[in-house]
Amino acid sequence: MKNKTNIRPSWSLVGVGTAALMSGLIATSAIAADPALMDPDADKILKEMSAYMGEISGFSADFDVSTDIITADGQKIKLASSGNVVVNRPGQFRIKRLGALAEIEFILDGEQLTLYGQKINGYVQIPATSIDAAVAKVRDDIGFEVPGADVLSSNPFDMDVTDVVSGTHVGMTTVGGETVHHLAFRGEQVDWQVWVQDGNEPVPMKYVITSKLVAGAPEYSLLISNWVSEPQMDDTMFTFVPPTGAQEITAVTIDAAGNIIDKSE
Repeated sequence: MKNKTNIRPSWSLVGVGTAALMSGLIATSAIAADPALMDPDADKILKEMSAYMGEISGFSADFDVSTDIITADGQKIKLASSGNVVVNRPGQFRIKRLGALAEIEFILDGEQLTLYGQKINGYVQIPATSIDAAVAKVRDDIGFEVPGADVLSSNPFDMDVTDVVSGTHVGMTTVGGETVHHLAFRGEQVDWQVWVQDGNEPVPMKYVITSKLVAGAPEYSLLISNWVSEPQMDDTMFTFVPPTGAQEITAVTIDAAGNIIDKSE
């Protein structure tokens, strides 16, 4: 396994002042990890989870997210939000993220990705025929990360592009009433933990990233529930129908609270 630097967002709902934290786990320059620092059990379980997530043809799940914001005077504030995701590989998903300040949807129909913001009742559409392409376009063109990007990938938790120097199997515990393996990893820029369901469906149940570069060590936490592998779905689920009065816009950015901002003018 290798670890990388210059990390980008992962599973993110970006918070003000937490850029290093929300840069996540994906990186660009390889540095070999020391095998002596990697617990074989942690390595094995993470790889099993990654393989399982990459092989299933589709899934649905609910999620709850908290993101730490560090204010200018050093106060730590948590932003909370929730949502749900439905995925049909290789080219369809629908994700809704709900928060007190914003509601946003990402809909990929196999030909184009639609981002819809309830607050402005506006949407933008971007050509994309695969999940990986859609995630990359939102990241590169808009500077935001599709919620659950690591899990959506065709190669989830790819250890060739993950910031990891060492890892350990902390032990067994429970999350959402399910028995899970608690794994903890250290990287150069972030520490991160993942709780993986025990058994023949090794899905991630919880995920935490802790910044090592920002004062106050802000955290990003994702709790996943109601996992369903290969749920019933059809194309209508991934078809965007503009709500009454919705306006198409040509250029957007997304702020820290998850609001789509019209940048067309």
